[in-house]
Amino acid sequence: MRKLIYLTVCFLAFSLVGCSEISENALSPLMGLEWFGNYDEIKNQLTDNGKKLVAEREKNEQKIKQNMQDYEDISLFETDCDLTLCFTENGLVGFNYHDIDKNKNYKDWFSVLENEYGYPTEESSGMASWYENPLGKDTAVYLFNLEEGVQVSFYASADSPDKSYGGNIPAPEIRTPIVPVTPSDYSQNYSSTTVSSNQVSEQTSTTVSTDNFSVVTDENGTVIYSSDNPNNNDNPNNNTNNEVQGSIFGSTSTVTAVTNNSSTVSTALTASVTTAVTEIQTVEEDNSEDYLINGLEFYGSPESERAKMSRYSQLYEYRTEESGQPWELIMEYENVRYLGKNCDSVLCFTSLGLVGINYFDSDVNNYDFWINKLSEMYGSPDETQYDYAVWSGNPVGEGTMIYVFALEDGVQISFFADDTGSELA
Repeated sequence: MRKLIYLTVCFLAFSLVGCSEISENALSPLMGLEWFGNYDEIKNQLTDNGKKLVAEREKNEQKIKQNMQDYEDISLFETDCDLTLCFTENGLVGFNYHDIDKNKNYKDWFSVLENEYGYPTEESSGMASWYENPLGKDTAVYLFNLEEGVQVSFYASADSPDKSYGGNIPAPEIRTPIVPVTPSDYSQNYSSTTVSSNQVSEQTSTTVSTDNFSVVTDENGTVIYSSDNPNNNDNPNNNTNNEVQGSIFGSTSTVTAVTNNSSTVSTALTASVTTAVTEIQTVEEDNSEDYLINGLEFYGSPESERAKMSRYSQLYEYRTEESGQPWELIMEYENVRYLGKNCDSVLCFTSLGLVGINYFDSDVNNYDFWINKLSEMYGSPDETQYDYAVWSGNPVGEGTMIYVFALEDGVQISFFADDTGSELA
């Protein structure tokens, strides 16, 4: 009974927290401008505020007319950059920040974006993408390692986040070739695809596609095509004769073999290999311990576990006491990434240490997602109702239980360790 009451207390405290609110710092790259804002109004607003406009230009790539405004000396997360704003006929759709002075390297920018928006949805060597509404509904963030430096792009990912416009959203403008970055330089957590071959051959051209856009480079690494529609007839690699699909560093990409004097298969962001493909192996990541974010440990002290969460923004920390029940220390954090979702997290401590790790996903439609995801890792739940599920058979260690609750304002996922012997209030 004490366990049930304790769970209810933590559950009620946690349900007060949502993860839909985006922090002011995370929104700062938008400079207070509105998506789909008018070209002239935004130009006047920025120049009136002392921003230096150095060029205005027009592009007609990707079958979308784009108008660009280039600015100098703009700050992105306290780092000096150049900025290119992208407009379509519907207004402002993209912010492209260029760190051409290389104030930060790719690894540093990756860490900055991860701290603000969580782990990327997709990543490969020299490129990462955040697609799950990092700046509000229907938005995305892109990171590119280019010859000229590092580019960070913030884009609308649909015709409008809030309205109904016609037309398409272009892919980010990439001014110089993408430069590969060794994954170990910036991340230790990724899935990989291994392609074996008999010999290395000269690279001809390469297509790397994501759900949102594709980038094509020639033998020198120069971008010769970029589109948010990989099946666009303008893609020079549409008529190639071999395709291999796999998971490359956690992203779904298409590697296209192009026939020339010698046929090649290449990833553009990794290495070029010949068409003598003998093996493709996909190593699936084991996510069963991902709930122990940053190495959290059950029964760890508040001091040690708080230090592990230092990279995240703490909302609250408080102690609760109810007569006859264990006293509890609650730590609440926002923008914590768990299994690809951006959540709030609540840690629950008793005198024994950390006994509860909770995640809150504000999307009420994700209840089935969480049930399926946890079932893949821990087997079918021991009890299931329309609004909750329980894994009670020590799913993550002796004396542990997992709960998933469907709430009015989201989904709660809770991992609990046995708190028998906790001091009473």
